[in-house]
Amino acid sequence: MTNCNDDNVSGVIKETQEQIDARTISQKDIEALRYPDYGLSADSEKAVADWQKFRELNAQIELLNKGDLNFFRGESILLKTFLLEFRNEMPEELKTNEILARTTAFETKTQKLNSLLRISNIEKKEQLQAVKELLISVSNLNLQINKKFEFDKNNVLKPE
Repeated sequence: MTNCNDDNVSGVIKETQEQIDARTISQKDIEALRYPDYGLSADSEKAVADWQKFRELNAQIELLNKGDLNFFRGESILLKTFLLEFRNEMPEELKTNEILARTTAFETKTQKLNSLLRISNIEKKEQLQAVKELLISVSNLNLQINKKFEFDKNNVLKPE
């Protein structure tokens, strides 16, 4: 069938670059996030040197800081496998209640970010908040690892 005298173009709506940019998280957006960022101390670095999944996490966080969200946007089953291996490969000396609690928080924030990035109608502001929460959880994990070695070095005894 043809439409006679119909000058209307079919309802194809093209997104402008501005609209795409308004939804896309960039490096500039992530750099604008303010949060406490803790690195690892020398003792902590030695302790995690052989922990491959921790090294992989740090590489993915560096990519995230550059605006590359692919790892965290990927298939949830792959991310869950990574998180399981992350926990299972943790060195025994790091398996304290405090560090395991920070690991659980990190896992939760990672899964939350993954779910928000995979849904197309989630606002950029909410996605950025989830990115910030993930970065804070990783920073807190680093801080807790540092504290463990600081307490060990100072022979701080815990009350019984």
